[in-house]
Amino acid sequence: MIFKENSRRKWLAIIYVVAFFLLEILIVTNSSFIYGIDHATQNIFSAITSPFNTKIFSFITFLGSPLMDVIYLIIMMLLLYRMGRKDASFWIGFVLIGGNIISYLIKITVKRTRPTDKIIPASGFSFPSGHVFGTMLVIMTLIFLVLPMIKSLSNRHTINILLIIWLIVVAISRVYLRGHFLSDVTGSMLLAGAWWECSEMLYLKYYDSIGNFLRLNKSDQ
Repeated sequence: MIFKENSRRKWLAIIYVVAFFLLEILIVTNSSFIYGIDHATQNIFSAITSPFNTKIFSFITFLGSPLMDVIYLIIMMLLLYRMGRKDASFWIGFVLIGGNIISYLIKITVKRTRPTDKIIPASGFSFPSGHVFGTMLVIMTLIFLVLPMIKSLSNRHTINILLIIWLIVVAISRVYLRGHFLSDVTGSMLLAGAWWECSEMLYLKYYDSIGNFLRLNKSDQ
């Protein structure tokens, strides 16, 4: 099994879910508090807008795009499958597909309009950010499923820090380019965390039955 029983997992999931829905309610009700934070943040980034910064953040937002996130996750699925870790590979596929469905359903339910002064074209609704949601799933997959295979603890810690920095940079790029508000990218992180924890609990609950059906390698760790 790729995960072990952990009593904190349920509480983490609850915290993520509650925080996400509280934020969603504030957004749907056009809270002046959220409005103020979002527009104050946009004003800060407006002050540092330049052709050079736009090129850098446009490249970053491309690397963190939903399409690239799907590619990253598929590569990890294939690598894990080749290594005999079939349960991890199939589970990543479940997280990817299920997560994208949930994110899309929330988008079309909330129907939040994107910022009006976009630097680069962006279609669809604003909440939550698909870029940040997918990037966080990629990063959590790397941290919890891939990096444990690295024996050096110091190297793992270093890569963990770099991955967290990358998540922050992708989130900043979306706000800088006016593709999203700060609350959009924050909500995406909360949603990704909630979905990850819930997916772990589903994995632990149904591992035996689904594992037998798919004939997974029971020796996977």
